[in-house]
Amino acid sequence: MRLFSLAGLMLVALLTSACTSQQMYDSAAGWRHHECDKLLDDAARARCIETAGKDYDTYRKEQDQPPQ
Repeated sequence: MRLFSLAGLMLVALLTSACTSQQMYDSAAGWRHHECDKLLDDAARARCIETAGKDYDTYRKEQDQPPQ
């Protein structure tokens, strides 16, 4: 019974969360760029920054595509 109460509480917390997926993605942009700055290889850093700078809509479209 206690497990169900905890699961229910967690579900309510998730459903009432103020942040949307897009807001979380956008708020992490600075962190993603900071992680790219740690890379020593210029080409890898450039690829990382390009990926980190994608807007949310582009990111979602790429995530929704089936693997090739």
